[in-house]
Amino acid sequence: MNKLQSYRRGVALVYVFFVMAILIVVSSMGVDYGRAHLVKTQLRAAADASARAGASSLLQDPDRVVRLTKEFALKQIVDGSPLTLLDSDIQVGNWDSSTRTFTVVTGVGRLDANAVRVMAQRSAARGTGVPTMWARFTRKASFDVHAECVVMKVDHLAVNQNVQATANPFLSGMPAGTMASPNNPHNSPDFAGTSAMPRQSPELIRMPLVANTSLQFDGIDGVMRHDPNLAFHQPDGQLNSIGYNTNRAEHGISDIRGPINALVGVFLDDNAPNLTRAPSSLDFSTAASRDFNELRPALKQVFFIGDGLNSQGLKQNFVVPTGATRLYLASWDFFEWNNNAGYRNVRISRPGRLVTVK
Repeated sequence: MNKLQSYRRGVALVYVFFVMAILIVVSSMGVDYGRAHLVKTQLRAAADASARAGASSLLQDPDRVVRLTKEFALKQIVDGSPLTLLDSDIQVGNWDSSTRTFTVVTGVGRLDANAVRVMAQRSAARGTGVPTMWARFTRKASFDVHAECVVMKVDHLAVNQNVQATANPFLSGMPAGTMASPNNPHNSPDFAGTSAMPRQSPELIRMPLVANTSLQFDGIDGVMRHDPNLAFHQPDGQLNSIGYNTNRAEHGISDIRGPINALVGVFLDDNAPNLTRAPSSLDFSTAASRDFNELRPALKQVFFIGDGLNSQGLKQNFVVPTGATRLYLASWDFFEWNNNAGYRNVRISRPGRLVTVK
């Protein structure tokens, strides 16, 4: 072996050691970052649990909200030690579901607040930073980790609503004079009206909606019929007569396939429904399709309600879609709602619950 070959092998060995050293440092720092990520996950879970504990006392005692949040935080283990929250880490305020914003309130305004925000942290400033094993060689002795969580309390609420058999779902949210169900066999279309003279417009349900919460429909009584010469039917409708709207989707609101005379509903946002295309239609033509425990209709998607119960007699849950601000109830027909007869009284319930909104 000559001197040149020996020199080259010596240089190669130096490169190997150099590259190995870099790989060890990078891998080691990856361990530190991995630990920081794990702590962030734990911190987020602890903040959520603590905020939920505090939110349970909203609309009762704001001071108890803060106290409960801090006490519950101490029961949450993050990176091997309890989570300590300061008063400044806990805010009482209001969550706006439509804009997805949290506004802090103070003083007596806290009595009406609907949400709690927890800002948890492990930081060097508090002496709780996540220590590093290898990154300290780069003069970084610890990582600061933060997690924020907002929990809203949705109280139980129930409203009673009268639903006329003449209520056409395709006129939901449409201005007076709007026509629906044109070109039906009798050439007798329906028209949207006003609050004083609703004509075939469904009535807006006076209930604030919260995305991803469930509504239940119960206590339903009254009957409907789709022709003055035919029999009245219960909320599930005439199960041997199932079909579509003759004109299918109208005004950006979807069609459905379901029993005639059934109770139906539709969620809308603040915009006129006819400004965008209708979503796909739902099919409730079979007993199995109507026997659900939970239904998640989209905005502008007509959905079957019936008697609001499944085959076991349990209340069905209807989840409010994101962006929904309005709910309308109507009857199902294939055309010409204006000659329908009857009505239904419906109780719409929103069970109380805690919702993590951020």
